[in-house]
Amino acid sequence: MIRRKGQSLSATFDTEAEARAWAAIEEARIAGGTALAHVKEAPSGMPLQALLDRYSREVSPHKDGGRWEQIRLLLIGRSPMLQVAAVEVDSALVAKWRDARLKEVSASTVNRELNLLSAVFTRAIREWRLPITLNPVRQIQRPKQPHARARRVSDAERAAILAKLGWDGVSQPASIEQWTAFAFALALETMMRQGEILRLTWQHVHLDKRYVHLPKTKNGTPRDVPLSSQAMALIRGLKEREKADRVVPVSAGTLGAYFRQAVKDVGIRDLHFHDSRRESLTRLSKKLSVIELARSSGHKDTRALMGYYRPDVTDLAEKLD
Repeated sequence: MIRRKGQSLSATFDTEAEARAWAAIEEARIAGGTALAHVKEAPSGMPLQALLDRYSREVSPHKDGGRWEQIRLLLIGRSPMLQVAAVEVDSALVAKWRDARLKEVSASTVNRELNLLSAVFTRAIREWRLPITLNPVRQIQRPKQPHARARRVSDAERAAILAKLGWDGVSQPASIEQWTAFAFALALETMMRQGEILRLTWQHVHLDKRYVHLPKTKNGTPRDVPLSSQAMALIRGLKEREKADRVVPVSAGTLGAYFRQAVKDVGIRDLHFHDSRRESLTRLSKKLSVIELARSSGHKDTRALMGYYRPDVTDLAEKLD
């Protein structure tokens, strides 16, 4: 509760920090002659879209995968039922939007979008000091997360995709299709994510010591990735390395489009580029300990490896003898 210039306002919050932020804004508005009857009237009906746009401009560019985050923010902002003021977004509206999205996309996609929307409100409350009392996303039930993806990549599928993209697996890539094939082959050998491969520069490739350095990763921690003999052969097959900056000179959007089209053309079902990471982790788990695997893949919590480690039960049975 605050009292200023004979006016009294009150509101309820989850934390003292949120209460103090609200109080500071209201006191300033009273001092300026624009006191509010209650929180939902401020600040002059700022649209939720404006909040999403600000997050997209100021926060997303500094994140790994920021481009895809900006695309998601754009899609969220286009939703007809979210064409309201930011302060009018409550748990009931978010729940209604959640149910509508579940009819269009998977539960995992909805959860990712809810995480992003929640991050926007958290930033608005804690740092932008907007008069929003609660994060509405935290007040709803999340969709049940589906079982972890278990898709692996067979040698036959690898060969079919490389052939469709027109690369023999040895020579210097000469087209976007061939660079896409090279990136996929390298991913299968190194556990690296697509974004990590596309950001890899020659100054961070150390063939003499058999590793590449990744200064920027998804979890924010730099890491070194050891190179297998096959990975070494792939990189050594590239010519005129010193004249280039990035190892794979293709954009993420272009590579993704060519890869998806190749998979479709050869008739392979339900295969994503990121499945190469699971395949590589599973294969290398036969050679590396759990700690070594986590260090090489960038997992801070070894339990997270369970979502990727998908050994063949026959291989496990053979270890029992």
